[in-house]
Amino acid sequence: MDNNTDNTKMTTKEAIVYESLKLFSTNGYDAVSTRMIAKGVNLSDAVIYKHFKNKREILDTIVTICKEKYRAKTAAIAPDSMDWKMVEQICMDIFKFQVTDEWMVLFRKLLTVEQYKNPEMGKIFREIWIDAPLEKLSSMFSVLIEQGYVKKVNPKVLATDIYAPFFMYRSAEMADEEILKILQEHVTNFRYNAIADESYLIMDEKYRRK
Repeated sequence: MDNNTDNTKMTTKEAIVYESLKLFSTNGYDAVSTRMIAKGVNLSDAVIYKHFKNKREILDTIVTICKEKYRAKTAAIAPDSMDWKMVEQICMDIFKFQVTDEWMVLFRKLLTVEQYKNPEMGKIFREIWIDAPLEKLSSMFSVLIEQGYVKKVNPKVLATDIYAPFFMYRSAEMADEEILKILQEHVTNFRYNAIADESYLIMDEKYRRK
């Protein structure tokens, strides 16, 4: 995970949110008090309440920020103008974002714990880490099937096939570089199994030499 958050450039409110995310993801939402948050940012409880009504409002702010980060990352993906090169790049780029962006890593840890205690958190977990990726991948494979590049099978099944290892390895105790290397091999193998016409393999070779 990249520690890509610069604390020195944060406002007081941003520092409170960031410290809360770290504490919530480590200890769980219920176990963290506003006093613990205040101590983490060297502030008094009174300053916390100048920016937030309560601890729940801090959690809601975290959810909003992380959902927007994910939407911004995927907003530029246009399934109607896909080719395989783009799919492979998109898969790896999105997964790298999920395992190296500090906010997303901490947010996933938070939701992984809270989903069993809070149905709303469980819904958000499924939306961001299951439903949204599978929906986006299904749309991309539908286009590739129409182009004749990918075999005519259920695009949702293809989406599940390529995404399942991404979902599994995100929980593995492995270095990010090792995980990404394995997943790159998985995407390459998937491509050769999903290609509808062997003539496209020649085209792939040309792509890779560019």
